[in-house]
Amino acid sequence: MPASSLSPVPTPHARDRLLEAASALFASHGYQAIGLRDLASHLGLRAGSLYHHIESKQGLLFELIESSLTDLLYETRQCLKGARTISEHLPCFVQAFVTYSQANPDKLVLLTREAMNLNTEQLLQIEQLKTQYSGLLSDIVAAECGLPALRARSIAHAVLGLLCGQAQWGSVITARDQLVTFVQGIVGTGKTAAYP
Repeated sequence: MPASSLSPVPTPHARDRLLEAASALFASHGYQAIGLRDLASHLGLRAGSLYHHIESKQGLLFELIESSLTDLLYETRQCLKGARTISEHLPCFVQAFVTYSQANPDKLVLLTREAMNLNTEQLLQIEQLKTQYSGLLSDIVAAECGLPALRARSIAHAVLGLLCGQAQWGSVITARDQLVTFVQGIVGTGKTAAYP
């Protein structure tokens, strides 16, 4: 094949490379263990040149976590829009989470482990996004079980803890359908549990 007919392979934009590298390094070694020099060295750059792309290391972490949560919210909402019945909402929610966690394992680690490194203002913004995300699940649980909002929220938080923990154990990839069934069982207990 002549060289002129080959399409050039697009190279990732420098900022995209930076975000991908930071996500991978922060997830594998921890935010506290990685300095900007480490990140720059990984990218083959000088540390000072990173400031052309980021304001600070903490700002970079915030951007990674915020964009991850925003993406997860968007993908979950898109999946829920495709559900034809209320009974399909819970499996859609779980499937969206599993799909996202498989495609973005580093980002999930940042969401679950590194938010504690944000400042108060950043943490409040992340908590608002988490509230929106857990609210989606709370609404699903309330509709499916006919529970008051407070009880549905408690079940939703338990399910989210399970999903995040399951993803960290790494067995989600082989147990997607089992995980959906297990979550449905947990949510189903809300229908029959006696609450004071």
